[in-house]
Amino acid sequence: MTRRKPAVRALHPGVQERLQREAAIDALLQRGLRGVLTIPEAAVLADYVRADRRVAEKTRKRLTETTRALERHREAADAEIRRLEAIVEQVSAASPQSQEHAA
Repeated sequence: MTRRKPAVRALHPGVQERLQREAAIDALLQRGLRGVLTIPEAAVLADYVRADRRVAEKTRKRLTETTRALERHREAADAEIRRLEAIVEQVSAASPQSQEHAA
């Protein structure tokens, strides 16, 4: 019996771009630390850093929006739970069986 190889999924294009950008930044930084970074390489490094900052800012804004939405949903769920608990309390107080159990 042969084993099946696990399926390898292709990376999302955004993930691929980020990994390539990170690798290029690392390589260019190493060249810069050795003092052999050319002006065109410095320009590429600056572009990559700016691109990373744009992506980070967009991600930060989206996470902030998501956090706010989650908080609104949490508050709405809490309010609904309180409303349903009040209904259950009213129903159980009015139920004749609850009066028998209390006695």
